[in-house]
Amino acid sequence: MKNYMQSANDYYRHFIQPRDFIEFQSGFFLSEGIYRIAGETQCQWLLQIICFQQKKSDAQLVEFWKLKRKQGLDYMLQCKDCSGTILFEKTFISPDFLFNEIIIWKVGAYIILPGEYNEFVKLIKNDATNHDYRNLDNKIELN
Repeated sequence: MKNYMQSANDYYRHFIQPRDFIEFQSGFFLSEGIYRIAGETQCQWLLQIICFQQKKSDAQLVEFWKLKRKQGLDYMLQCKDCSGTILFEKTFISPDFLFNEIIIWKVGAYIILPGEYNEFVKLIKNDATNHDYRNLDNKIELN
């Protein structure tokens, strides 16, 4: 049963192994966990901000986003880079998102839960090694 006073990450902690990604908008991809959360909590607006919001510095490969309840329906949304520098910060009112907080990671064009990261890296590495270019060295003939 959902306890809306907890973290969405705790409630959805069973999402640890992203297998499929769902295309969101303009070349961004959602993990299964993020897709489920967005549907069940009506927070597509949050994903649009994460994907398209201009930040204080150039685009980062990895961004750490946190939506945290301040009081009532008021939430603070903050984005940090790998060094902890705040790239974005704004307060929003959200009557639909009822959890106390959620942490979302943006890795390039992929939007994932922190708990999905390790398996995401393995998936990306496996995908890279399964392409034909890994065999190019074997096809070169030396005279």
